[in-house]
Amino acid sequence: MQNFIADVKEAAKAFAAAREARVRRLEPKIKVFVNMPVINRSPAFYETPEGCMFANGDKSLHDAIWEAFKGLSYEDKRLLCFSPKPGGYLLRAQIWADTLEPALSPRQFHKAMGKILHLYVSIKFANKREDVKCC
Repeated sequence: MQNFIADVKEAAKAFAAAREARVRRLEPKIKVFVNMPVINRSPAFYETPEGCMFANGDKSLHDAIWEAFKGLSYEDKRLLCFSPKPGGYLLRAQIWADTLEPALSPRQFHKAMGKILHLYVSIKFANKREDVKCC
């Protein structure tokens, strides 16, 4: 972490020197080359519409769904981070059903899938309303 902070300071100094040279109408000379680390993180549970919906409810159900979400592949997590488009609801529901069925009790599974499907119906009808413009 110490190296990262030192690298950020060096980058800030280089940008400040370039700005100063531009103000003086000089050719900027940057001498320091620093390799910056790339932070590649996995999509988060609260980046999904379903995760946001379960944040305000039954804590035990929320925690169980969150643990199940952690077990998804990167591609599935990435897919779930975007709001469903028309025609994509069935695929999302199937991903959630396949993920949650082994992780939850039958009662919790029924409750969770009911909430997820209700969310999809709400999104679908909101997209059809004329006064709501979705991207």
